[in-house]
Amino acid sequence: MKLSPTARAVLAVVLLLSGGTVLFLGARRSAERQRTSAEITRLRDELYRARVASDRCRGSLVNSELSLRTLTVTIDSLKSRVDSFEALAGGRVPAGRYVQYLETFDSYNDSVAVWEVRSRRLRAVETSCRTVIGQHNALSDSLRIVLREAGIEAG
Repeated sequence: MKLSPTARAVLAVVLLLSGGTVLFLGARRSAERQRTSAEITRLRDELYRARVASDRCRGSLVNSELSLRTLTVTIDSLKSRVDSFEALAGGRVPAGRYVQYLETFDSYNDSVAVWEVRSRRLRAVETSCRTVIGQHNALSDSLRIVLREAGIEAG
């Protein structure tokens, strides 16, 4: 069976268009896979950095809390000593112990001032950590979504 020149031309055009479409769709699919792979890599890298920052922040928070608790114990001890001085002789500090009382009282006041500074710092660290951990969680969610859309199981 012989095809007419017009039929051959039409068939050639259809074959060229089909081949071009297949090549175009293949190239587009390949580019999409590369884009998705690059996005996954970027998100994993950012997630790693966010996890390191989050871990550091948690460590800083734990250290700040421990420091504040330790100082609280010291302040409570100093307060008890001040109270015991003030409880002597009907609420009057004996003259022979007055210098020791003043040193303890000054240490107590100084410690309270330090506690207030550390308390503010702890609140600032806590606020900062909340932000850092929120960013980590948002990146984790983004990566999970990209992996799911790519058909990759995200554990």
